[in-house]
Amino acid sequence: MRNAMVSIEIKNTNDNILIARKIRDANKDSADGFNLKFTEDNSMIVMEGEKLTIPDKALLTGEMKVNGMIKPLSDGFEILDEEKGKTVNLHLDAELVKEINVIRSYVKSKTQHDVLLELFKKGLEQYKKENDTEQKRSD
Repeated sequence: MRNAMVSIEIKNTNDNILIARKIRDANKDSADGFNLKFTEDNSMIVMEGEKLTIPDKALLTGEMKVNGMIKPLSDGFEILDEEKGKTVNLHLDAELVKEINVIRSYVKSKTQHDVLLELFKKGLEQYKKENDTEQKRSD
């Protein structure tokens, strides 16, 4: 399965060639792949990859056609595939990490999504049980 590509397209001018070179240099060692090409009539410069880095905010111009989601960085931008999922960082206590690892080893054939979904469902069930018990005590 080939990953989705993002792209930047700009008019082929001397100024834009310099911009394209800076973007190329920022992406040439990328593990996400990078390709720089020209349209058939050489009127446009096309840069594409699984993810593109624009190293300086000044390089992103209004005349660029961007295919992807623009994510700001401290010094520039990243162009990411709009269809990819979002990353969520969770800070978990040691007991929860231990439980997640037990579940993960138990369900190795399942995806990370399935494991977390199961974990949240079990947590919700436990929460409901605790609330039902407290409700019965107060009655």
